[in-house]
Amino acid sequence: MYVLDEVALRDSNTGAACEAFLDRIDPWLRRCYLPVEVHVYGDATGDARRSSASQTDWQLVRDFFHRRRDLLKPVFHIGSSNPAVRDRVNCVNARLCNQAGIRRLLIDPRCKQLIQDLERVHWKADSNGNPLNEIDKSDPARTHTSDALGYMIAAQFSMRAPGGYRSEYIA
Repeated sequence: MYVLDEVALRDSNTGAACEAFLDRIDPWLRRCYLPVEVHVYGDATGDARRSSASQTDWQLVRDFFHRRRDLLKPVFHIGSSNPAVRDRVNCVNARLCNQAGIRRLLIDPRCKQLIQDLERVHWKADSNGNPLNEIDKSDPARTHTSDALGYMIAAQFSMRAPGGYRSEYIA
């Protein structure tokens, strides 16, 4: 898996993020057969409505793609609930470098915010310095890009086996 670029905006909103995404891919779109399939991953809580908004974040994203259906064909991968934080972090770490020392996630150096997240984000600790099952979000500039990557990796490369029947050999 290769992360080629990032869109990281300060003090932004969902609409502005969608437009920044379109601006970033516009030169590439000019060389493709349209519409281009775009796989969209993210936080399940984006479907939660806030009292201050008439639409959820995911409704705004769906409307954005609907208005550009001549250019973009979205495929949404948003679960009804988020994976456990530790599972999501473990999925990312396993891609970065697994137990056998194999790296299956490569990140372009221009992804500066993502690289900083992966280097600086850490677990909260209790008063004795023991790590807790919660990510330290004390730095408002951190965790957004690594969370975004984590939702995509956890959806595509889950640490949990898919549900359903298992075939087992019984001797």
